[in-house]
Formats: sequence, C-alpha cells, structure tokens
Amino acid sequence: MTADPPPRLVTLRPLQEGDASLHAAIPPSAEIARMYGGGSNAFAGPDPERSRRWLMGMQADPYARMIETDGQPVGHIRLHSLVRADRRARLAIGLFAEADLGRGIGRQAIARALDHAFGAMDLHRVDLRVLAFNTRAIRCYAACGFVHEGTEREAAFIDGQWHDDWIMAILSHEHAASKA
Repeated sequence: MTADPPPRLVTLRPLQEGDASLHAAIPPSAEIARMYGGGSNAFAGPDPERSRRWLMGMQADPYARMIETDGQPVGHIRLHSLVRADRRARLAIGLFAEADLGRGIGRQAIARALDHAFGAMDLHRVDLRVLAFNTRAIRCYAACGFVHEGTEREAAFIDGQWHDDWIMAILSHEHAASKA
C-alpha cells in the first residue's frame, strides 16, 4: 500500500458565507471529532445551525482561514485568544476528512499561519492545546517547531474517561531560525 502523494498546493483564504453550508455538509468522522475533544456523538450529522455558529465564531477571530488544497476546502485554521499587550495568540487547526491526515496539509497551513503571526501580526508567541493521545497532531506541531511546555492532567473528559491536555508553543525567534 502506498501513501497518497502530498497535495500540490495548500492555500489559506478568508472564510466566506458559503463556508457554513460546506461545514454542515462535511461533518467530521468520529475519529476526527475525538481528536477535537468531542465524544463519540459530538457530531452525529449535519447541523446547519451549529455550522452557522462555527462560521460566526471563526469570523470573529483576528486570523481565521479556510485551508484549501488544489482549490478544494479541506479544513480551517485560526489564531485566537489574542493578547496584544503580550503579543501572543493561540493556534487551532482542523481538517475535515481522515483521508487528508498525514499528507502534510496541516504542516503547510501551520507554516503559513505562523508566517502571518510572526510577520504581519508581530506576535512573539503562539501556543496551542492538544490532547496527549493525539500523537499524529503532536508530531505535526513538533515538526513545525512547537515545544511541549507542560501538561494539564486529566483536563478533558471524553466518553467517560479523563485525558491529559498538552500545552505546546513556539516563539518568534524559533520560527525564524527554522526558516533559515
């Protein structure tokens, strides 16, 4: 069995009104919902109202983008919880389909978001939270330069079990060094 080739082009674009319908039409699989911290019934099916709220929330963030590969929407990324005085924000990313995991899409999207964070937004720090069992995402974040800073023990209750949450971060000079 051979792995899918990486996408030819990963781009980020501002969200549009039609993205709520797209979001509703592609509910995440049970595995992706679990990686987000949702239980097995978190996203049972299309929910236009949930997708409308998702779009409104995304549009309220200083930097929220739809991830596209070869012109097709495959996920979203955002910088949120901005603290201008400390020049920091939190990163969140999600792909819609399991078939797109492990193809380098997330890594390319994160690199573009970090370029914006440490460039146009003039941030010093970007952090994120990831469930400790989400090893695929942790490998991606580490490859993008994020460092594990700490663990919130038993911080997420999913399907009747407690799970640890990792805090990972990257600083502007670390991102610059990774590009050199």
